[in-house]
Amino acid sequence: MRVLENTAERLKLREIPFGAAALLGGITLMFFLWGAALVNAGQAAGGLVLCGIGAIFFVGCFSVFVKVLTVTLDRGLDLAEVVEGGVFGKKRKTFKLAEIQGATLQSIVIKRKPGDLAKKGRVTHELTPEPRVWRVAFARTNNTPLPLTDAYGSEKTAQAIGGAINGWFGKPQR
Repeated sequence: MRVLENTAERLKLREIPFGAAALLGGITLMFFLWGAALVNAGQAAGGLVLCGIGAIFFVGCFSVFVKVLTVTLDRGLDLAEVVEGGVFGKKRKTFKLAEIQGATLQSIVIKRKPGDLAKKGRVTHELTPEPRVWRVAFARTNNTPLPLTDAYGSEKTAQAIGGAINGWFGKPQR
């Protein structure tokens, strides 16, 4: 997460998911390298098909998983704006800042099937906590949270964004 602006009147944050982009880029690169090897081996049709699959995979996954999140809070305009930008455009949500008191974290548990860890050779699977995914939501005065995104992600990123928003709300106003 990067803080672009942090004054008493305005806060602007940007989160670019570099990890997801690198992972998807690496997986896609395998298709392109495999396709190039086939072209070099004289199998041009198969190589071009693999490169095409890699291109479709790259664009499809990037449009779903790699979205730049920009959060802007402006006291002068009484506006909270959340913009998710991806391959195929931007999705913009605006809220009145007067209704927002800060940020809160939301999490969900990724449920495992019974005996899932035991099949993998773990004996003490009862003591292993269920994995969680996290997202940030605006805390409102009427106790109804407003999620910034539909998708959940890492706890570290959610805590950084939530902490920056709560820190800004704690700043004295001029």
